[in-house]
Amino acid sequence: MNVSIIIVNYNTLHVLRPCLDSIIEHTIDIDYEIIVVDNGSTDDSIEALTNDTRIIFIPTGENLGFGKANNKGLEQAKGKYIFFLNSDTLLKNNAIKAFYDFAEQYQGRLGALGCVLEDRQGNRIHSYGQFPKMGNDFQKFLMVPILKGLHLYHQPVIKYPEQWMKVDYVTGADLFVSRQVLDECGAFHPAFFMYYEESEMEHRFQLHGFDNILLNGPRIIHLEGEGGKAGNKSKFIRDTYRQEKSLFIYLKLTEPRWKYYLYRIVHPVLRQTVWLNPNVSLHDKWTFVKQLFVSIKL
Repeated sequence: MNVSIIIVNYNTLHVLRPCLDSIIEHTIDIDYEIIVVDNGSTDDSIEALTNDTRIIFIPTGENLGFGKANNKGLEQAKGKYIFFLNSDTLLKNNAIKAFYDFAEQYQGRLGALGCVLEDRQGNRIHSYGQFPKMGNDFQKFLMVPILKGLHLYHQPVIKYPEQWMKVDYVTGADLFVSRQVLDECGAFHPAFFMYYEESEMEHRFQLHGFDNILLNGPRIIHLEGEGGKAGNKSKFIRDTYRQEKSLFIYLKLTEPRWKYYLYRIVHPVLRQTVWLNPNVSLHDKWTFVKQLFVSIKL
């Protein structure tokens, strides 16, 4: 088996169906399997996926979170390579074969491989990033507002490769990794429920001397936010809490202990500097207040 495609589903049948169709339509000249792990969905997912003969279906019966559910799929995967794919994606070409060919020919130690993601209109969207660091908050909440106030701030230019380039991490929407790397470095850390789990895993890859690569060629649309469209106050608070908690987990796993505890103190304080910035709306300022209380609760 060349590739095992693992997709986690949680009440996203409306986007998962076209995702599966796009895989079947575009993936040729390669031996693959599709594993769908369901995180205790309450829509029509269970019945529909149980009867879908194109996939290996793994119902967990509960919401394990993104990383743990992917690890469940990994337990049954037979592929030389593992392709962790979001349910809210659409393949536009033979992307999996392109990933496979690049991985087989790469002259080096390949960790995670991802592509330049697109939105529905074909615009390039968030596809990679830098590992979180304490200094990022100083820049975001202190330096950037000051530079904006002085009209000296220039928006960073996002670089994309003509062919490929090394990055800190590629986003978790499309992660192509060899089974050998996962066996050596470990898969998703079980401490995470959602957010930052791919960054922490790829940080481990890098520590073991593997390159994380962004590849231009495979075409995948990421329908960000369409997997769960409903938005409300309770969802905002829940997601904020999860993001804050996952960030602290990430830093605890990757930074020296003293720096982690220092960050726990400095992080919420820095977030409140937005109250001193006249360019930030009152709504956004109250958003940061809510995040402050979430940080304290953690």
